[in-house]
Amino acid sequence: MMKTFALIKREYLQNVKTKGFLIGTFLMPVLLVLLVFMPMFFSKMEVEKQVEISIIDYTDSVYEVFAPALMETKMIQDNQSMYALKKLNVPVDQLSAQKTELDKKILSGDLDVYIVIPDSVFTSNSVEFYSKNITNFDFISRVERSLSSVISDLRLNQSGLDPDLVETLTHRVNAQTFKVDKTGSEESSGFDTFMVSYVMVFILYIALLMYGQYIMRGIIEDKNSRVMEVVISSVKPWQLLTGKVVGLGAGGLTQFLIWSVSFGLISTYGLMMVQIFNPGVSSIAIPALPWPVYIAFVLYFMLGYFLYATLFAALGSMVNTESEAQNLQWPIMMLIIVAFMAMFTIIKSPDSTLAIILSHIPLFSPLLMFLRITLNAAPIFEVMLNVVISLATIAGLLLISGKIFRVGILMYGKRPTLPELMKWIKY
Repeated sequence: MMKTFALIKREYLQNVKTKGFLIGTFLMPVLLVLLVFMPMFFSKMEVEKQVEISIIDYTDSVYEVFAPALMETKMIQDNQSMYALKKLNVPVDQLSAQKTELDKKILSGDLDVYIVIPDSVFTSNSVEFYSKNITNFDFISRVERSLSSVISDLRLNQSGLDPDLVETLTHRVNAQTFKVDKTGSEESSGFDTFMVSYVMVFILYIALLMYGQYIMRGIIEDKNSRVMEVVISSVKPWQLLTGKVVGLGAGGLTQFLIWSVSFGLISTYGLMMVQIFNPGVSSIAIPALPWPVYIAFVLYFMLGYFLYATLFAALGSMVNTESEAQNLQWPIMMLIIVAFMAMFTIIKSPDSTLAIILSHIPLFSPLLMFLRITLNAAPIFEVMLNVVISLATIAGLLLISGKIFRVGILMYGKRPTLPELMKWIKY
């Protein structure tokens, strides 16, 4: 037992002291802060100059309403309009020549955009938009929305209907959703629950792939460097396998704990940073998760890790190079991918028969049972039963993987066939 603990300590310290572990652990919170606040910072940067827009309106009615609506958009610093509009009166027979002149102004930088509104816009629902930069989708969308609103109101006025009355009569109905649980009901959009569930399951998904492959590569490196031949002379193969799996798992858990604490601090103090850029923001609704969800996250991270780590460890002991492992690891990876894809079906009906069956399949449980827990759709007795099934599966996989590991770790050359693997397991 002391040798096993010594191996666990060695693998843990060797893992957490690597540059890759330290960079990945502490870079993630920094990237999270940047992803949250940098878009907000850039969105508040002052526009360099007003956008010069020329309008050719053949309806003689759209420009007068459209221009004030678009000019309501102000610049950040000096509260001036972001857009400077100018109406051009161009006869139809001179439009082609006028377009040529306007194109030259756009290329020289004297003009940013010109828009041609044909007299058939009320039936064709189309205008012509000319600019050197047509990838400013935010501006183009704003123009389309403003024109659509203006033209719709003009159509209603021409038909004798009151636009305000029509808007009132056709106003859409919104469903005010309430989540019901044992403590009662609470208003919730459902989107926050979906996002939290998706993010946490995605983290588990990435972790299972990342750490499983990390163990596989580590075993292949030790095997090729003949380190295993020295270590295995003083310990049993199952002790070496346990040391690698538990030691690296402890390192992964350490990394997740640091990320969790960082996320909690960002969630707590992030509002103050948001208020610096948006003084009008008084509060932000951050989804509150019950403490059992965090416990379930740690529990299913550990269960999922041991389930897949033993499989990847056995795979690493079977092959001699990473290229060989790449060809053989797809069946294991597909199990994780299928479980992740099933999430999008289960999230619609987490208490359905299909969801219950899939969530109790041990290799799917780390993702799908945890998903049902976040959605409050897994009774406590189901969770307890699932944990027992998962632990029994881990024990079985450790037994089988240990038998493959003890033979494969000292085997070099051609990788074993399926009949040979069966012989290893029976030894």
